[in-house]
Amino acid sequence: MSTIDIQENTARVSDILEQISKLNEMVEFHKNESKELSMQKQYEEMRNNFLLELNGILQQFNIKIEGLAA
Repeated sequence: MSTIDIQENTARVSDILEQISKLNEMVEFHKNESKELSMQKQYEEMRNNFLLELNGILQQFNIKIEGLAA
């Protein structure tokens, strides 16, 4: 893997983690405050999609997230 690829992956991982953090806040809000189950599920699905993408990037470094629903 080239230095450019590593830098691009690092930037994308950082972005994904930021997005997951925001989604976690939204999941908690809908879980505890609004009680809107459909919105909570929507944000959980979005978070799962980011986790799948993150897992794909990390596999390039021989790192795997276990227990992740495909």
